[in-house]
Amino acid sequence: MKIHPHIFISLLAIVLIGCIPFNSPSKPSGINNIGTQSFELLDSNRLEWFTDDEDDYRRIMIQIWYPTKDKQGEKELYIDHGDIRSKALADYFGYKPFLFKNLTKIETNSFKNARPDLNQKYPLIIFSHGLGGFRAQNTIMVEELASHGYVVVGIEHAYDANISVFNNGDIADYRSDSNFEQMNNSRPSPEEFWALRLPQLKTRSADVDFVLDQIENERLPQSIINIMDFESIGVFGHSFGGATSIYSSYSDSRIDACVNLDGWMVPVPDNIINDGITQDFMYIGQKNWNEKLNYEKLNKFIESNSSSSKILIPGTTHYDYSDTPYMSSAAKLLKKSGNLENEKLKNILNELILSFFNKNLKDKKLMTEYYDLASKYEISVIVEEYRDQ
Repeated sequence: MKIHPHIFISLLAIVLIGCIPFNSPSKPSGINNIGTQSFELLDSNRLEWFTDDEDDYRRIMIQIWYPTKDKQGEKELYIDHGDIRSKALADYFGYKPFLFKNLTKIETNSFKNARPDLNQKYPLIIFSHGLGGFRAQNTIMVEELASHGYVVVGIEHAYDANISVFNNGDIADYRSDSNFEQMNNSRPSPEEFWALRLPQLKTRSADVDFVLDQIENERLPQSIINIMDFESIGVFGHSFGGATSIYSSYSDSRIDACVNLDGWMVPVPDNIINDGITQDFMYIGQKNWNEKLNYEKLNKFIESNSSSSKILIPGTTHYDYSDTPYMSSAAKLLKKSGNLENEKLKNILNELILSFFNKNLKDKKLMTEYYDLASKYEISVIVEEYRDQ
């Protein structure tokens, strides 16, 4: 069997130095430099669903990326609290923590606590991660959007994330599958499934609503509030974050456009599947899901919407729709990435998402048709579109 050179180098590095080699996020293509800041938010009107403490109110960490005129400064690290988060990532994937040692040193393209560019207002986009993910898991896409004139808020859904570390050192660990573990890994009944997943989905969607409320009520730093165009709001998410994006779009009319990255459709309630959403919707994902119901519900949902596109990319896997394949060539070796060339896949995903939000939030036409874009990057795509007549 012929081994790709990058995979061979990754395997050799793991053998020789005992940890996975990681790359810095690729440089975004837009003209804007990028600043970033992280904040802890407390929702004093909402008790924490994941705990039994009657005095525990919902806390979440968010990270905001935005255009800046600053050209130098301290670069933000890819992961915060490196030792803690790298261990949580290792535990989630079932690896040894030392394999993630190099990840703690990786810098992004964003300047930490940079001054926002106050010369204009920029559309706002919310990002929601998947189960076991974290707010910066799609940094490459987020920095691409910020470099082209967007403010992006990544929400870290406490207890659904691999870990959250709050300002006082408190930790919210991963608890999203705890009920299932008590079932001795047996397949849950429909009643058990919905008893866990629907409250989770509602909690995550409430996080999105809460963040938008905080922005609308100007409870974040004024310098950041001042550059947000609150009349143009998009949302996108990966996996369970895709379901979150749909639920939030259905329930919150402030949202104008929705992107779903290989989203988990099964926990989306049937009333939303049947009603659809009024916002323009784009699904980008792998050709097939092991769970047949996932695409059955997706297809029905798309037919219920007023405007939708479904773009399936053969040769991809679930984690290809996060930063995973770009951050390390070892991802293919560890079966966390498909067989497409990482640079091409990154480019087409970035351009699809940027074009979609440009069209819906900036009143620009798509840069190019989907098939032309696929031809440009020599990637096969399967496209279906639905528009109300």
